[in-house]
Amino acid sequence: MPATASTLDFNRELIFGEVGALLCANPVASLVARFTPSPGVISGAAVAGTLAGGGLFWLGARVYDQCRDRTLDRRALAADIAYFTPAALVLGFAVYDPAIYLTSRHLLRAGDRVFPSVLLAQAVAFVLFLGCMNVYRLLLLRVVGRRL
Repeated sequence: MPATASTLDFNRELIFGEVGALLCANPVASLVARFTPSPGVISGAAVAGTLAGGGLFWLGARVYDQCRDRTLDRRALAADIAYFTPAALVLGFAVYDPAIYLTSRHLLRAGDRVFPSVLLAQAVAFVLFLGCMNVYRLLLLRVVGRRL
């Protein structure tokens, strides 16, 4: 697969993962907000929702792309997951989740409503995460010779 197609697929899969994160974060945060007014607890729930939704949707997009390209192989998929998951977890916990948590908590403390606070926080976090994952992908290609 040409490098540009691979890059487009990689970023589309990340975007699809973010769609899953968006679909899960706000419902989870809104549900938790019914039980507690705590900005910290609501923000933590938003983070948990993004992890669940993002992971499932990314995996679905990856499998779809490999089926479409007729390259689906359990070993290749397992290798992709083995290279992707640790980086996504580290960058997720180091960049994405703190950005969501801190941004949404700040907005909630300022009196903003749950839905727009979490949505804006996710946008900020995703831009940071997308950039970091693309840097990781380039480093992985140059250092290890592995293309994601």
